[in-house]
Amino acid sequence: MDIIAFIAGLIVGIVAVSIAVEFAWKKSMPEKTCKLLKKWDLATLRNPLIVAEKLSITPPPDAKIVVATPTSLENARENPDVKGNFAVGLNKAYIFAGEIKEGQLAFVTSDDDILRELREIFYGYYKVKERVTSYVPKEGKVKIRGIVRAVFPYRDGYLMRLSYEEGIVGVILKERMDIEGKRVEVEGEVIEYPFIKPTNITILD
Repeated sequence: MDIIAFIAGLIVGIVAVSIAVEFAWKKSMPEKTCKLLKKWDLATLRNPLIVAEKLSITPPPDAKIVVATPTSLENARENPDVKGNFAVGLNKAYIFAGEIKEGQLAFVTSDDDILRELREIFYGYYKVKERVTSYVPKEGKVKIRGIVRAVFPYRDGYLMRLSYEEGIVGVILKERMDIEGKRVEVEGEVIEYPFIKPTNITILD
């Protein structure tokens, strides 16, 4: 009986250890960070950045977009050098097998390295070689590039002191931006020279 009990105990022990090892191995497996989707929604992306050779759907209103072909979208820039189709947000990205349109197969990923590289590609295309205004008009729309010298409280918000090749302007902000020393592009409207009300601020470096 002692020998039988010993053998039975040994078998139970081996099985228990095997189960424990298998459980530990499964826990140590890396989390799946990518998969293929037939159904996707750009609205699920936070702060979406979109690169498209051709865009055939309505993008989220807060998206920044760069396309290779002419578009009527007001928040899109055109860059004929664009290759590829993808949309990247804060924590995931869709990489498309072709044109961004309904029913197109998409590869979704949350891999940090891939997200970082896609953002770099986007901003490389987004910095399109456009003629940027080298002066600030007394009124009207303006696009200007310069270096942020300071951001400080101003009235009910903040004021960004922007230095550009022709001088210094003030960009009115609703919230503080920690971008002192950064090179930026500001699009907006001169409301009272030399103060600009921005519609878009892009960090260039």
